[in-house]
Amino acid sequence: MTGVLKRKHDELEDDVSYISASSSSSPFSYSSVLSGWESDAENSQGSFKPTVALNMDFTPTSILKKNKRQKQNNVNFDRVTVFYFPRCQGFTTVPSCGGCTLGMAKKHGFSQEFTMSEFCKQQEIVRREKMKDRLKEEKLEAIKLKLTMNGKKLSKEVKRMTIEDILVDDVEISNMNQKKGFFLQPYTTKKRSALLKSMGVKKINIKEKQQLQRIRLSREKCGCDCRGFCDPETCSCSSAGIKCQMDCTSFPCG
Repeated sequence: MTGVLKRKHDELEDDVSYISASSSSSPFSYSSVLSGWESDAENSQGSFKPTVALNMDFTPTSILKKNKRQKQNNVNFDRVTVFYFPRCQGFTTVPSCGGCTLGMAKKHGFSQEFTMSEFCKQQEIVRREKMKDRLKEEKLEAIKLKLTMNGKKLSKEVKRMTIEDILVDDVEISNMNQKKGFFLQPYTTKKRSALLKSMGVKKINIKEKQQLQRIRLSREKCGCDCRGFCDPETCSCSSAGIKCQMDCTSFPCG
């Protein structure tokens, strides 16, 4: 304990000598420093008298993370511009059967602008017409199927029937809307051909049908027929210039 006090006393002397050396350039004197120490000692022994008045209304800032205000990044549209493109033979899709793929021209023919309410009404009309045509097709197919199941041959009148000859009412359309809803239906080859002709396509490339058939056949065959190991000379993948692929045991290659 004596050694600790001696070390503190030596440090005090060093501080005092530093203060006395700088007293010529500083407004504080050694006596003022000692008086300050004495006053601190008295305050430590006696009662503490605060010299600064505390503000009782002061509210400390919370250190908790405040929730950031969520920005509302909403985009509102008031008008819709619809571009209409002429139909043409596509050459870019592979239907499940037949040819006459549907496409559209590179440049639109005309455009039309709607308000949001007008556009919604227009879409509802188009949707209703498509549902109406779909319902007519189902009723026409049901008539033909019923006649064939009864063992009767379809008469010329029935064969010539189209969806324009079938009548549907609003109740049937509403029931269809509630039960099935609406989704895109694939067009048959005849429908695609008729649609192209109605849009002014006079000549349909029949070579497309052959190309599509080759593509469909090539997609049915997947992977090589090698077993155990692949011989580059006999491997169909190697001959085609592609790498073999094995997702699981012996499929699609091996």
